[in-house]
Amino acid sequence: MKPGDENAGGTQKASLLTLAAAVFWSFLGIRRKKDYASDAASISVSQAIIAGIVGGIIFVVGVLVLVKVILASIGTSA
Repeated sequence: MKPGDENAGGTQKASLLTLAAAVFWSFLGIRRKKDYASDAASISVSQAIIAGIVGGIIFVVGVLVLVKVILASIGTSA
């Protein structure tokens, strides 16, 4: 392994699905201690930051789309 490799401790890097699940549960504030410990060992700080930003953007866009759909449905029935 390279000297600057973050994975030098022998732990595997988190998969995209594991990373997405960790960010999702973190947004909800629900996390088991065992899962938190395994995520802390496999998810790097840069992965968590990028996934958090992407998750936040998806959340905001989803809320905006939901509001537009609701307002459009109210506007057409009134």
